[in-house]
Order: sequence, then structure tokens, then C-alpha cells
Amino acid sequence: MFFLIRMTAIVLLLVAGYSQMAMAESDVLPHWKKLIDHINRGLDKSETLYQKGERENALAESKNTHFLYYRNSDLEAAIRTNYSMQHAEEINRKFFELSRLLASEGNHSEKITSLVNGIKTDIVKTLPGLPLTPKLLREKAKHLAEKEAERIENKNYSEAIAALSDGLDQVLIQYRNSNIDQALELIRENFYRHWQLSELEASLSLDYKLVVEQAFDSLYKNIQQSKPAEKVEKKVQYLKDALQQTTEHKIQATKKTDRQQKYMIRWVAGLVVLLVLVLVFRWYRGFSDGRE
Repeated sequence: MFFLIRMTAIVLLLVAGYSQMAMAESDVLPHWKKLIDHINRGLDKSETLYQKGERENALAESKNTHFLYYRNSDLEAAIRTNYSMQHAEEINRKFFELSRLLASEGNHSEKITSLVNGIKTDIVKTLPGLPLTPKLLREKAKHLAEKEAERIENKNYSEAIAALSDGLDQVLIQYRNSNIDQALELIRENFYRHWQLSELEASLSLDYKLVVEQAFDSLYKNIQQSKPAEKVEKKVQYLKDALQQTTEHKIQATKKTDRQQKYMIRWVAGLVVLLVLVLVFRWYRGFSDGRE
């Protein structure tokens, strides 16, 4: 009986420990998971190279892991700010000590293994709940914005345009049948579902978006004011024609980036040419003064 109780207690402790580890793992941001994977692989590789007698390569791998994936990756800054400055420095100290041992004469395998495990443990314990640094947040926001712009740019809006055109035809039918309230409701519904919710409006240049939205407003006001059906029909046709031209007025986020890069290249090239001309001019003046 006592044996069963003890075994049950052990199992419960193991389950609790596993649950805590799983919860801790789930609290680690993907960015930090990638970095700790790189650090683990780098440290393991460094240790393996050392054991093979390739000390220089082991040292290079250790330094690369330290500076690329810890110090210069914002991981150190995040630990320093959100966990402990002393802990961040202790990790640095262990990395430097590891490099010293890798470069030293003699066999330091046990100490190196201990340091490698210590570095891994010290970093892993800081990761659950560790937030991104402001710099990483800005980079992430920029990246997400670029991805979102590309998604909106590349999305197919043909169904939304067709639905809007059909909806406008229904608006005109309802208006001709003197169903003004139904016509206005159709405009509101189609504007929301097929213009805004479909993201068609977000895919267009600001100027053309305003053109289309002003046309919607004008149509809505004409129906509210019970304008002649012929005038309303012209407004509807104008809107339908405008919708057919949306592909020509889409925001081109990717091409905009290319244009910016080309502009920078031209700007730098212009500066280089200007610098060369200044140097040539100075040389010519110096040469002329020398002849005199």
C-alpha cells in the first residue's frame, strides 16, 4: 500500500513537472525559440570541434554564437532590461570564459561541458514571458505592415467588383420601383460588404479611393433627394465604370520599395560623381598653380 502511494506521488510530481515545462515552453516567444536553437547548436558544435582537437574552429564557433545570437541579437538587451542586468552579464562572463578555455593549452573538456550547459540553462530560464525589445517590436511591426500591404495588393477583387456592380443594378431597380428606403439600404450594405469589408478600398490609391467614395455619396444623396431616375442611372453607371478601372489604381507596395531602392542607388551614384568632379577640379587647380 505504501509502495503504491509513493509511486502515485512520484507520478504526480513528474506530471506536474512536465506540465510546468510545457507551460514555460508555451510562454516563450517564437523569436527567442529560434535564437536559443541557434545558440544550442552553436555551443554543441563548438564543444564537438574541441573534442576533435579543432581548437581554432571551436573558438570561432563559440565567438560567433556569442556575438551573433546573444549580444547582437537583442537577446542580451531583453534579458538585461526585463530579467536581470547581473544575469545578463553572468551569461557574457561564461561565454568569455568558454572562449578562454577553448584557446588554452591542455584538456578542459569537463569545464567546457559544464560551461556550455550552464550557458544554456542560464538563457533558457529567462525566456518564459520575456518580451521583445522596442527595436524588435518596431522591426516586427514594419515587417507585418509590409506583408499586409503585399497581401492586399495581390488579392483578387474581381468577385467584390462584380458583387458591387450587381448591387448597383439592384439599387437602380428598387429606385425605379419607388422603393427609396430599400435602394438606400442596398447602397449601405454593398458599400460595407463589398467595398470596405472586402478590402477593395484598401487596395486603391488614396486619390482614386476618394473618387469612388464621393461617387457613392453622390448616388446616395441623389436617391435621398428623389432625383430623376435618369440622373440616378447616370450616377450608377459612373460608379460601375469607375469600379472597372480599379486595377489601374491599385497601390503597388512592392514596386514602391523597388523605386525607393533605385532612388537611393541613383542618389549615391550622384554623390560619387559629384565627389569625383570636385577632386578633379581641385587637382586641376593645383596643377595650374604649379605651372604658374
